[in-house]
Amino acid sequence: MTGNSITTAFCDAQKAAFGDKYQFKDKGGMANMAKALSAGMVLVMSLWDDHNSNMLWLDSTFPTDKNPDTDAGTGRGECDVTSGAPADVESQHPDATVIYSNIKFGTLNSTFG
Repeated sequence: MTGNSITTAFCDAQKAAFGDKYQFKDKGGMANMAKALSAGMVLVMSLWDDHNSNMLWLDSTFPTDKNPDTDAGTGRGECDVTSGAPADVESQHPDATVIYSNIKFGTLNSTFG
């Protein structure tokens, strides 16, 4: 795959290469994203745990029945596939908090020196 921007062609190639379910396109793809952006959006950030896939999609092997050495796109980080269980996270860090700060917005490449 080549490219340095998110386009329909790039998304098509990525989903084909990794064999992922293409939910974005099923929901209208770039055309619906453009409509949503033109209507205005609100930035939302949260601290959460993942009762569906234990956040493994972010920093482990996911899907867990794949081999990151042979299945493209499944090696996403070094965390063990048994990590991230919400019961563990909630019992070990019941008072977890986060502070979001220094948030900037603007045209690409305009928010830093």
